[in-house]
Amino acid sequence: MDFNVGVFSEKSSILIDGGDRFGVSAIHWDLQEELLWVGNQGGHVTSYYGSSLHKYTSFQVHASQEVRQMISFDAGLLIVTPNTLRCQQRRGVPLFTYSSSTCEDLQCLLQTGPTTVLLGGHQPLVIEFDLVTAKETTKFDVGEKGCAILRRHPRFICSGDASGCVSLRDPRTLREEHKFVAHTESLSDFDVHNNLIVTCGFSSRQGGVVSDRFLKIYDVRMLRALSPVPVVGEPFLLRFLPAFSSQLAVISAMGQLQVLDAAAPASSALQLFQVNNEGAMCMALEVSSSCQCLAVGDAGGYVHTFASNASALFNSFSRPTEFADPVESLPVSIAMDDTTTPLTSIPFPLEHNSPLLSDWPEQFTRRRFRKVPPIDHAILSNMRMVGTIGYAPSPADHRPNQVAYSAEKRTQRGQKHSGTDSTHSKEDTECYQVWKRYRHIEMRYTKGSLDENELARYNSTPLCGLDNTLPYSYANSLLQVLYFIPELRHCLLEHSCNREFCLACELSFLFHMLDVGRNQDPTSTPVTVQPSNFLRAFRTLPEASAMGLLMAENHPEIKIKSTLPRLAQSWARFILQQLSSETLPQSKITKESTTITSNLVEFNGEGAENSIKPERDVSPSEDGLSPVSPISKLFGVEQEQISRCTKCGSENSKTSPVLLSSLTLQDVEDEHSFEHVLEKSFDVASVTPAWCEVCQKYQATQQRRRCLTLPPVLALSCANDTYKGFRFWSDQLQCFLDPELFDGSDLTEGASVQSGQGKPCRYGLECTRPNCKFGHGGQPLSHSASFTGISSNHWVPSQLRFKVQPEGGLVCLKPDQNQEGFLSYSLVAAVCWIDESKLDAKHHGKWHLVSTIQIPPGYLSSETSSEENNSSNWYVFNDFAVNPINPEEAISFFPDWKLPCLLFYSKKETTNCPILTDRPLSNPITADVFKEDKSLAQKSECLQRISFLPLATDEMPGNGDLVAMDAEFVTLNQEEAELRSDGKSTTVRPSQMSVARVTVIRGLRSNGLSWTSIEYSSQGNMEGLPFIDDYIATQDQVVDYLTKFSGIQPGDLDVASSSKHLTTLKSTYLKLRFLVDNGVTFVGHGLKNDFRVINLLVPSNQVIDTVHLFHLPHQRMISLRFLAWHFLNLKIQSVTHDSVEDARTALRLYRRYQELKAKGDEFFNESLQELYNVGRRLQWMVPGMDEE
Repeated sequence: MDFNVGVFSEKSSILIDGGDRFGVSAIHWDLQEELLWVGNQGGHVTSYYGSSLHKYTSFQVHASQEVRQMISFDAGLLIVTPNTLRCQQRRGVPLFTYSSSTCEDLQCLLQTGPTTVLLGGHQPLVIEFDLVTAKETTKFDVGEKGCAILRRHPRFICSGDASGCVSLRDPRTLREEHKFVAHTESLSDFDVHNNLIVTCGFSSRQGGVVSDRFLKIYDVRMLRALSPVPVVGEPFLLRFLPAFSSQLAVISAMGQLQVLDAAAPASSALQLFQVNNEGAMCMALEVSSSCQCLAVGDAGGYVHTFASNASALFNSFSRPTEFADPVESLPVSIAMDDTTTPLTSIPFPLEHNSPLLSDWPEQFTRRRFRKVPPIDHAILSNMRMVGTIGYAPSPADHRPNQVAYSAEKRTQRGQKHSGTDSTHSKEDTECYQVWKRYRHIEMRYTKGSLDENELARYNSTPLCGLDNTLPYSYANSLLQVLYFIPELRHCLLEHSCNREFCLACELSFLFHMLDVGRNQDPTSTPVTVQPSNFLRAFRTLPEASAMGLLMAENHPEIKIKSTLPRLAQSWARFILQQLSSETLPQSKITKESTTITSNLVEFNGEGAENSIKPERDVSPSEDGLSPVSPISKLFGVEQEQISRCTKCGSENSKTSPVLLSSLTLQDVEDEHSFEHVLEKSFDVASVTPAWCEVCQKYQATQQRRRCLTLPPVLALSCANDTYKGFRFWSDQLQCFLDPELFDGSDLTEGASVQSGQGKPCRYGLECTRPNCKFGHGGQPLSHSASFTGISSNHWVPSQLRFKVQPEGGLVCLKPDQNQEGFLSYSLVAAVCWIDESKLDAKHHGKWHLVSTIQIPPGYLSSETSSEENNSSNWYVFNDFAVNPINPEEAISFFPDWKLPCLLFYSKKETTNCPILTDRPLSNPITADVFKEDKSLAQKSECLQRISFLPLATDEMPGNGDLVAMDAEFVTLNQEEAELRSDGKSTTVRPSQMSVARVTVIRGLRSNGLSWTSIEYSSQGNMEGLPFIDDYIATQDQVVDYLTKFSGIQPGDLDVASSSKHLTTLKSTYLKLRFLVDNGVTFVGHGLKNDFRVINLLVPSNQVIDTVHLFHLPHQRMISLRFLAWHFLNLKIQSVTHDSVEDARTALRLYRRYQELKAKGDEFFNESLQELYNVGRRLQWMVPGMDEE
């Protein structure tokens, strides 16, 4: 018989590295790339590329221990030796080596998830290992016999031990579910495919141990043994062919390889091969994922490969393999007339004393930005003005559409040199750096939402971050700035009105959540807040749409460089105007509001000439804002605009408050100080066409705009949303940058990020570790005062001193001027534009906003400030990432990647404002929110079908009282997912949910008494009666009502057709806020998700979640339906869900929990263990309900 005829044919036999001394112990076909990995008994690993098996990498893993198993994953290769787990990049660079006392005799390795693996061996413990943190997460006791082999099945983890037994274990707990004895003595190998388990091993026969000549087959689905399959040789190793349902390859120790069909061995043709092992024992067998290749390793150090065709592939879809750059060979000789070969190809000695021609002087190698040259005088002299547009003929010496630049360039102030400007060349992108904490962070979704533990890695401070996955999240940085202005926060927290979509109310709710998250236990996980309700109200305002502020992240204009600065400045202007109009008193100014306004008026300036006089009649501004608004008093710069017609000389003036002042940038060649630009911006003269009432037509009008008074908080727009503004800021910042920062010629010890206190990070700019302590090319290693990555010169000052002149206009303090009468302002916040588009191709078009904020006193405790080692309290807020910085970094801006969009200066005396010190904060949300409860439904019968009993005056819940709550939701947008090349689905954006029904029922009083009311005396004990059962009206289109899970029917949320008690989201939100502020404790099942969709942050000590009460660590969460059946003998949610029923069930479960805990912790733990045992046996289905 010709043994070489069959599906496979022998391809090659290769002696591996170290094969002359050690045999092959492990083989693995890479699952991502065209690589074959071979490990030997001496701890050495070698890889081969492609069907030709060219050597790719070779490295030593352990000095003496053998390689027992290898598996590949996205980042590299995992290698198991008897006492260690080694992780290597495919290029051979080690990532980590792990060993511990629990790693006694490791034998096998199994990947259970993208970042988790199981380690087993001849030891009683199986270790669950996290590849991200390189730490053990869980240890499972599997008995003294251990696990010699681990295989994966969709339902089980299959393990085999040395005694010949195979166990089927639960994937989460590794608890043994089924067990069968495959061989009486020992197990040699087994494999799993579909529902078949095939084993080979040794049995006891006639007093000795012999190899079984049959393969044992077991059906996992039916949990029974099938007929054994005979083989030609004595089976030693076996592997299934993944592309076939039941075919497998079996090899004996002496090299007889047979391919057969386990399901139909009699009908399959005999396929038998003899490995050319020259008598050496076969030690390893592996089949590639494409089933086109097969490899055998023997004790002689050879690896033998078989292939089904000449151009066989290891994987069906392999990614490209990274190779080292080829070494260019030197030319043997260069002819005298050769003009193409570069002279740099000639080797040059490293040691030389004479200077090279390429050693340019320092003054010729500094980075400078090229300025736009001034317009030629010949063009200006021949220009003809038509309105505000000038027309002029192109000079003869100018080429059309081209601008000539002079060869003279500045090196420092007052000096020039001749040279070329390479500021914008492509070579400069090699030095382009964005500090790590300023880079945009994209998070992956887990189970429809962001992983809070993953978010917490980016925030080690008690301050809250904001979620950046919502639409219009570019506003996050500005929301943080508004929150940390104490006067604004205080004013909004006391605001409340009846408008459904009020940004002032929504900001008040958002600030309250930030307060709750900030005041939680410092040892708990930092909170990331979602401003979803605020953004929901924001997108409903027609003014926001008219101003172009509703721009999603996938909008094509968002990739234009000037879009984000323009959005930030327009959004700030819009929000200040909107807040000013919404905080106006509706009917009359109460005494309290008058006190706020008068305090702001008195604090607005120093002296009579710098203060806003209350008796002065200030006309409203063009946008309709009134000066009595507290917001306009806090931010409003009173400006006077004088217009004078150049024809008739008529003049008129108008005074109005400006909430956001814009800098007027100078179009001149020389550098200017920030103070000079500020003075010009508050006293601007221009000539523009305007309507003249006297002439009754448009005339050229001389206009002058000058400031009269200054507010406590000065908000400045940097006006860099145009090319002119961007160039102006780039030129000014370039002049103030420290030259040594870019030249690299004067980096002292400790100043470089690659010397002194740490090493450079091996991953460089691609590092994704949030707390990496190594250098990242320009990123500082610590936040010490000697921060060397920034310039000591700053164009934007941290302190400003100026005063308003009696005739109007601003004058800044000069060095030799008397300080009397000057106001002192300090920088408290800046919104910065970050450009990552030059990092690499994948960051092209990526721009985002961050904010640097000085936290005012009272927001952070003194202990927190000392722990952060940040006495200046400066922090950078990059969405959910919050990091402390020092003041020097806060005012350091760079022309190539960090520019300010908005600057906020606060008067130093503002910290003593009576708003914060003399009067405590009052909560505007009172019990009246329950009295104003009216249904929006237009059907008359809805009043007769009310499903709850409103709270009486004498039964308002207080501190410690217990209520039960449940909420139902509908889907507004379906989940967006993308299919990866490996066939797995990745969530791009989870489905958007909206709250549809909220139910709160009466529970337990804190004093232990029954819940009764004098007004409802006939009701007796009212425990379990709902007092809130609101259906939330929505204007958004609902794509799925989720009726099976929510009980919401189409039409229930429609004002015109609903028969339910229909209210607005704000009305229900105020009721829940009242309960939270009163210290009420909420009981429910899955309340974390309920409060997240409602967008309400509740302190953790006011939440009792039954999903966590009845839960064992590292086990699955149990549904309310199963808990009610097991503990209460109730069958709920039979057809649809009902929030009243779910809330009552959660309350009863809490009572049951108290009863079990009263019997002792041991009894309670036994009850939980019994719960999980029953759940696994019933597969978590309720008998008599789920079967139907």
